[in-house]
Amino acid sequence: MSLMRTLLLLLAVVVAGNISSTAYGQAAVTRVRVLDVLGDPVSGASVVVTSGDAVVRVVLTGPDGRADVGGPSGLPAGPGVAWLVSAPGFGDVRADAPSSATGEVVVTVRPAARSEDVTVTAGRRAVRGAELPADATVLSRRDLEVTAAGTLDDVLRLTPGFSLFRRSSSRTSNPTTQGVTLRGLSASGASRTLVLADGVPLNDPFGGWVSWNRVPQVAIDRVEVVRGGASDLYGADAAGGVIQLLSVEPVSTVVRALVEGGGQGSGRLSTLVGSRRGSWSGSVSAERTTTDGAIPIAPEVRGPIDTEAGMDSGVVAVHATGTVAGAWRASIRGQVFDEDRKNGTLLQDNDTNQRQASADLAGFGRWGDLRVRAFSAGQGYDQAFSAVNASRSSETLSSRQRVASTMDGGAVEYVRAVRAVTLLAGGDVRQVEGDVIETRPMGAPTLANGRQTFAGGFAQGTWAPSSRWVVVTGGRADRVNTASEPGGERNITAFSPKASVVYTPGAGLTARASVYRAFRAPTLNERLRSFRVGNALTQNNPALDPERVAGGDASLAWERRRTALRATVFSTRLDDAVTNVTISSTPTLITRQRRNAGRIASRGLELEGRVQVVDALSVAGTLAWTRARFASSDEPGLAGNRVPQVPTAQGALDVRWQPIAPTLLALQVRWTGPQFDDDRNAFTLRRSQVADLLGEHRITGAVRGFVAAENLFDADYDVGRTPLRTVGTPRRVRAGLRLVF
Repeated sequence: MSLMRTLLLLLAVVVAGNISSTAYGQAAVTRVRVLDVLGDPVSGASVVVTSGDAVVRVVLTGPDGRADVGGPSGLPAGPGVAWLVSAPGFGDVRADAPSSATGEVVVTVRPAARSEDVTVTAGRRAVRGAELPADATVLSRRDLEVTAAGTLDDVLRLTPGFSLFRRSSSRTSNPTTQGVTLRGLSASGASRTLVLADGVPLNDPFGGWVSWNRVPQVAIDRVEVVRGGASDLYGADAAGGVIQLLSVEPVSTVVRALVEGGGQGSGRLSTLVGSRRGSWSGSVSAERTTTDGAIPIAPEVRGPIDTEAGMDSGVVAVHATGTVAGAWRASIRGQVFDEDRKNGTLLQDNDTNQRQASADLAGFGRWGDLRVRAFSAGQGYDQAFSAVNASRSSETLSSRQRVASTMDGGAVEYVRAVRAVTLLAGGDVRQVEGDVIETRPMGAPTLANGRQTFAGGFAQGTWAPSSRWVVVTGGRADRVNTASEPGGERNITAFSPKASVVYTPGAGLTARASVYRAFRAPTLNERLRSFRVGNALTQNNPALDPERVAGGDASLAWERRRTALRATVFSTRLDDAVTNVTISSTPTLITRQRRNAGRIASRGLELEGRVQVVDALSVAGTLAWTRARFASSDEPGLAGNRVPQVPTAQGALDVRWQPIAPTLLALQVRWTGPQFDDDRNAFTLRRSQVADLLGEHRITGAVRGFVAAENLFDADYDVGRTPLRTVGTPRRVRAGLRLVF
């Protein structure tokens, strides 16, 4: 439950207890039902009822979109009685309560055109999108459901500037390629963006990549994407921004399920069962996803040893939250995840197994809001590499790696509002330990190990001198200690300040500007582990220095009831960029090493818009233009080159149409311009365009059926060159059912 909703509930309990029942007039409404523009129920919406300046009550809608606002007595009638309906991903609805109606009243909520009308939590505290000092895109649960792409990373490609180290979907790619990049801050497979799940890091503790299947799809309530440096709050992992995944919190007994199957031997079963008893709620969610996959090597160079890149993953998660000791709220989460993958040849495969637990305690009172969090995670990762001959008729196992890592940490956050100023302060500590054991067919196993300790404290002040202005300033001090063998011990200190201003002159306009500094500490994976993809071997480097970031952005947004537009310009400098630098090349082997290759300058423009043409038709689009180059480098031939894996232009289109009441059609098109696969700009990935189509039909109020076609026109597009061309997944059709009870 969001901080804002929790505060409203607590406020309602306190105030409602002091309002006499004689304040109620003749009952007018006993129940409110919240629906979206397609007539589907919206669960988890809050209905805040006020009478004059007093909050009468706050209720939440159940799976059928209904909320009892007063039982037999109903809402009070008469002037001054109003309600506010809020739901994640939708714009707020404010209205006077009808005085003559009886029984049930239906409230229709419309999708929030952008993030101005929704609450965003990725800034460590819940704020309205219009007050957030950074550009944010919020994807609701409904957005995820009606996007034809079957994986979360493919859905995120619809947002401006989002990219991974490879173009390929996480469904069939190696998990180590799932390093998240925003706004062209790339040069290697490491993430420059922090990904959180309910406030706990989802990035791999050893390597920084993201296993997107760790969160069951039906358990995701919404996804927040905040672009721009965020080290002022989160430290070393958020140089490029923050992505937050928020889970469903049951407001009543609920069962959600997704079952689907389709081409390439793919299938998925995702379930969530939740309930509420008194002040406590809990849920158990699970997901099993399988696919035989497709052959990643391009048809013109395939050989007998090339096979499909398949995947089999499973996850079970539990969550309980409730009120303890009056104004304190506790939350406990646990998760177990296992994934097996084939990597496209007979001998190459990998396996991941993870476990994670976290506990959260939050208190709210006149003294402010205090939150304490602790978490612990452990992981095992196994990978097999091979060498393939020129005709791809035979392969030889070259090495096996076993990575065992743990992560333990905690955080404390304190928020207090004093008149026009809101103060946020806190700190966190995290320790990561990892061992890499590599075994080769000839020779003894080799061992590398390391430990990283991250500690930091932050403070931020938000000043709202008027209803039009919001000024945010703050900073964070960090210390990172790394001890590894090989490599020895190294200490990093960093200070990451940030200043932002938000101006809302009226007429639907919002202007933002920010300047910041950020940093990233190289992961244990970059320091200790080498890897091989095709005929390209990338070596580790225990002597890597931290990356330093300085940047700024400015945006102008305009929003009306059915239209929202936003334009953002940004400029970022990345010093000591960790890059996979080519150090030698032969016809059979390209050797690279992770090195601090110099300075990257990334500048660009982001455009984002949505138009609700009519209630049954909406059109949304994004466009990002990024000029990311090596501005200077001590590596020969690197200065002036484009940053690998960053396209100059990319865009997306999302069209949703409801031709008849129970049926929805959704078309998504993703376009990516040419980009380079390597630091020398020798291997070009051609421009690509992929279209996905989904058709959904509501069978009953609780059951929806759908058919989805990914890569609708069966486009042949590049995802990598190693130096052989690898290609994206061909057309895949799947069908399934979504159930909500």
